[in-house]
Amino acid sequence: MNPVFIVVGLAAAIGIFISPMFGLALTLILIPISTQLTMGGSFLGIFTMVTPIKIIGTLTFISTLIHYGGRKGVWDFLKKPQMRFFLFFLIWIFISGITQSGWASRENFTMFISNAILGVTILILIQDVKRFRLMLWLIVISIFFICLQTVLSYLGINRAGGTGYGPNEFAIAILPFIAITFYMALAEKNGALKIILIGIITVIFLALISTVSRGGIVGLGGMLLILTLKSKRKILTIIAVCIVVVLFINTMPQNLRERFSKTQVTANARGIGDGDIDSTTRRYYLAQAGWRIFLSHPLFGIGVGNYYYENRNYAPVSPGRAHNMYLEMMAELGIIGIILFLGIIFYTFKSLNRIIKSKSPLNGYAKGFYIGLIGFLIAGIFLHAQQDRVLWFLIFMSAALERIYEKNYI
Repeated sequence: MNPVFIVVGLAAAIGIFISPMFGLALTLILIPISTQLTMGGSFLGIFTMVTPIKIIGTLTFISTLIHYGGRKGVWDFLKKPQMRFFLFFLIWIFISGITQSGWASRENFTMFISNAILGVTILILIQDVKRFRLMLWLIVISIFFICLQTVLSYLGINRAGGTGYGPNEFAIAILPFIAITFYMALAEKNGALKIILIGIITVIFLALISTVSRGGIVGLGGMLLILTLKSKRKILTIIAVCIVVVLFINTMPQNLRERFSKTQVTANARGIGDGDIDSTTRRYYLAQAGWRIFLSHPLFGIGVGNYYYENRNYAPVSPGRAHNMYLEMMAELGIIGIILFLGIIFYTFKSLNRIIKSKSPLNGYAKGFYIGLIGFLIAGIFLHAQQDRVLWFLIFMSAALERIYEKNYI
């Protein structure tokens, strides 16, 4: 390994142990590129591929426990319903993976533990508006630069993949930040910062278009609809939405038009394999397989991570993910798993709605997370995203926002 990387890594580690907030800042900056910068294989067969965000996130978590773990009241967030649902959800994933072990069980353990570590770190460290605002700005700026790179390198021929596992994953990850940044711009009093945020929204929007993701675009439409319905200034909101729609129509790549207009073609006689059917028909078979698996294993599912290969036994399709977050969870974790997940979502929305109805300065942040989470969940109907770090960032930051609200405005 390059000695420069070793020196920088040691310096970063020292900085993290001196200040866990420094580590959290680095972690959030790295979220948009968390699937890149792989440094090596798994460690002792326990973890998936080693990446900087995993190392930094773990060191930050340890530093956080050392600095704050023993303080009075620091673990009060575990009393919140959504956090209890998450804890039981995490336990259920381990029970599912251990009792019905499969090729992807270990990978799911790593992903969800990583998200839990991020959540605990956020909830312990972010307990005031200043820190919340700072961390939000850091991840938004990081998203902006990744999206800017994506837009500048997009040639209009192939789908832009950004820094996710693919175009769809990248689309659903950046989608919520359109709403979050929009409400940050509305709440911002500094004119220069407001203009900067408008520019950031535009770049994220263009990056979303360049992914040519139908699920991402449908999620955007859902966000715009809810934004309009919930807005008190409906005329201004409708004008803004119309501007976005016009911008969308004029920037829509030809291949995106075709993906919407030609959603299905006739399948070959075999009806199996990626090379034999179009993507829409394949997704239909994948969803069909998910539903059939759930009906066959309604209570416990077939085990976390096992849908990928098991789907071929329930529909004429080759192995793959479900392209539907809810059906995949139902198939793998059964009704117990999906109820626990929906419990997390329900109480997150409930806490955000409570802040939205208040007259506190946190109102705008809550609206951004509320609309952004809706967009993510709508896109999740067409994409598999339950392990996505952005989803859990939204949930844990929403919980942190509720704690700040209760501490300062009640």
